[in-house]
Amino acid sequence: MKRLKQKLISSYGLLIALILAVSVWGIYHLVSLGRAIDVILVNNYKSIIAAERMKDALERLDSSALFAISGQTAKAQNQFAENVSKFADELRVAASNITEKDEDKIIADIERQFSSYRQTIETFIGSEVAEAKNDQTSSTKSGKYFAQLEPDFVALRNRLDDLLKLNQQAMLAANERAISRSWEAEVSMAMLALVALIAALAFAWRFTNYVVEPINVLTAKAKLIGEGDFEQHISITSKDEIGELATEFNRMAVRLRDLRQSEQWQLLLEKKKSDAVLDSIYEPVIVTDAQGHVTQINKSARDFFLRAQDNEAGDIDYSLSRFSAGELILKAVRDAMSLQKPVAQEGDAAIVPVKIGAHERSYRLRTTPVRDGDGRLIGAVTLLEDITEMREVDRLKTDFIAIASNKLRDPLRALQLALHAVIQGYTGELNAQQAAMLTDARDQSERLREIIDDLLELSKIESGTRKLSMERLRPIDITRPVIEHFQSAADAKRIKLIADVAPDLAWVVADGEALRRIFDNLLSNAIRHTPMGGEIKIEAKERVDRVMFAISDTGEGIPEDELPTLFNRFAQVKKTTSGGTGLGLALTKQLVEAQSGQIAVSSRVGEGTTFTFTLPIGGYSSARN
Repeated sequence: MKRLKQKLISSYGLLIALILAVSVWGIYHLVSLGRAIDVILVNNYKSIIAAERMKDALERLDSSALFAISGQTAKAQNQFAENVSKFADELRVAASNITEKDEDKIIADIERQFSSYRQTIETFIGSEVAEAKNDQTSSTKSGKYFAQLEPDFVALRNRLDDLLKLNQQAMLAANERAISRSWEAEVSMAMLALVALIAALAFAWRFTNYVVEPINVLTAKAKLIGEGDFEQHISITSKDEIGELATEFNRMAVRLRDLRQSEQWQLLLEKKKSDAVLDSIYEPVIVTDAQGHVTQINKSARDFFLRAQDNEAGDIDYSLSRFSAGELILKAVRDAMSLQKPVAQEGDAAIVPVKIGAHERSYRLRTTPVRDGDGRLIGAVTLLEDITEMREVDRLKTDFIAIASNKLRDPLRALQLALHAVIQGYTGELNAQQAAMLTDARDQSERLREIIDDLLELSKIESGTRKLSMERLRPIDITRPVIEHFQSAADAKRIKLIADVAPDLAWVVADGEALRRIFDNLLSNAIRHTPMGGEIKIEAKERVDRVMFAISDTGEGIPEDELPTLFNRFAQVKKTTSGGTGLGLALTKQLVEAQSGQIAVSSRVGEGTTFTFTLPIGGYSSARN
């Protein structure tokens, strides 16, 4: 198996071999060109120099003859001896450097003619020394020179010119050959460099694709897997590291595919279980997203939509916005999402009337927000509890209470009048025991009257006969007379009444009489359960589109397990100060909800209790002072 490292080394080795081939080829031509230049210098230039020097020596030998003619015999002999030796030396150099055709013949002629000329001029100089005493005339000497020396001098000089010309022509020819070889070297170097460059580029392109292309494939496949497409396979057959990476990638894709199929199967099973559990719930259940769009419903909810829409074609629209009671359900979803807690009101505001066929049925909404694993709100679950029969029972009970209360009111009023008359002494003098017993009976009858009044008020509200007179009210105008009304009762127990109500709060839409009844119930309870020297605080603050009222006391508090049933009828907190009818908080809750408000309570034993209720604001911007 050839590793990627070995392939890289091989590729670099090939490129280095190409560079070496081009370099060797260039060095070869440089050496060849150098040798050609050496041939020019060694073969011809040496002979040319020798010929030039022999010509110079020949001229000087000829001058020695002229010195002899002019009578300077000693100078003639010295110059002759010196230049004969030079000529002979250069002749040996030329003879040892015969490189051209017919050059040997020219050298032989020069040797022969030089030998003859040397003897002739040597004889001429010697004869001139011997005949110097004979007083010959210059014309006689010149005649001998031109007759004996000058022909040999010219012949030898012409032959030296032949030798010089021969080597100069050879030198020019060698120079032309060197230029030609240099041009051939340049062309061949350029061609070889071009071929090497093309080969290197082609190899680099091919090798880059060989390495990069599988990596690009891996990158593209990995991106598809990252997007959730696990049906990926890479076909790379190489045995190097890239091939191993492709093999491991394919294994990883298979494992991820198997894992997803397993997770999908588990999710499918869990979904089926969830659907089965949801369908097993008898009440209609509607699951919505954060925007109120229906995402899931159970079988009862499907039947609910089918019967509510009465669509014989069976084409059911599960959109809440197109459903008659959908707006109330959407409001409950929005409240649960905004409050981020379950919404399960018990009043009429949480009851959804739905017409099923020819009858109207009542459903109570119970909405719970749904969070994902990270705690983010993703929707809500709404359960519609069918309370039609329960409301019918309540209606019958309310009717009975109303009738019974009305029937009891007149006898009770007569009884109270009779007790009042007897206690006031209109029927005779009473002793102390009789007066005490009758006074207690009058108090009990008064308490019974309060209970009857509360029962009648409750029955009116529940039956809808209690008509509210809604109007715009200032919170400060509501709370100020209430505090003044209860100030004396608070002072009697040295309880500090504190009001924190800003005069510029938004106005609320409420029934003034109902609102007074609410404050009466809550403040009377607070004073009754707050010990001497305690404190009661009344606050009012704006909350989005509502005004929230709060009545807090520093009383004995309410146990936590009794808070859920505190607003039920006749509910009494155990081990606390009594005195109420047990209907005040139930009536208060009905009055608050009848005005589109909500009421809540929080308490800690030994620290106190806080009742809060909200009312919708009316004309927020225009209502501000």
